[in-house]
Amino acid sequence: MNLRSFTPAADEIVRHSRVDAPDVSVVIAVRDGERFLEKAIRSILSQSLRNLELILVDDGSSDRTPEIIDRFGDPRMRTLTQPERGIANALNRGFSIARAPFVGLLDPSDVAVQNRLERQLDFMRQNPGVGLLGTGATLIDEPGQEISRWTPVTGDKDLHSALIRENQFDHSSVMVRKSIFSAVGGYSNMPFAYDYDLYLRLSRKCKLANLPEPLNLRRVIRGGDAKLADQQYQWVTRAKIGAVKRGDYSPLAARHIIKPAIALFTPGPVRDLARRASGHKAA
Repeated sequence: MNLRSFTPAADEIVRHSRVDAPDVSVVIAVRDGERFLEKAIRSILSQSLRNLELILVDDGSSDRTPEIIDRFGDPRMRTLTQPERGIANALNRGFSIARAPFVGLLDPSDVAVQNRLERQLDFMRQNPGVGLLGTGATLIDEPGQEISRWTPVTGDKDLHSALIRENQFDHSSVMVRKSIFSAVGGYSNMPFAYDYDLYLRLSRKCKLANLPEPLNLRRVIRGGDAKLADQQYQWVTRAKIGAVKRGDYSPLAARHIIKPAIALFTPGPVRDLARRASGHKAA
């Protein structure tokens, strides 16, 4: 994937910021995010780190998302509007126009704690070998009330060994060195698990780290689609298989993907029959 190809086309609209040399670029890729987007934007613009740019990529929203974005007149904001091409594509486009050496991410339903970017930037500058840095998270419900807290694995060695088993990063909290992101080709064009696939590819190029503090408020949206969850599981498995095939992990890591790989290639009716035979209800 060549990130240089991500330049605005005739059917896209770009609004430029007036920040020449930001310390951090933050990318929010959004489609139909009217419910929570305003809070997400405000959480970035009110960060203790002031020298930043906020890049919003609207991936073909049909709700009030464009109107909400237009309410803000902050000179640090940059916006790009495109027809619907997928969130992974929108994220790549955001990275392609980012001017800072460090790029932070935020999902449009989440909220960044006020000192999040400052803490991450300090850590990245003090640890030049780290290319991917996440944080802990406070899980909140739709009205914003705390549900629980998530404390991640923090060190590179432990993260590398744990990552092939399951995702160890809250996507909405991560900061990435743009140079490393570009070196691995950015996000793959996957409908699901594009973030997990990126982390697996980054794990071979740089050190990984998490700050244990809950510097992101991650909103839990109820009423998920069981079919979508199944598709997510399948793409996670594909990402794991790809990591082993590429050599990101040794063949010994295959033991962590045998069971999900069998499930991936087993027809749905057969999986349902196996669940019933073992006393589990089909999803």
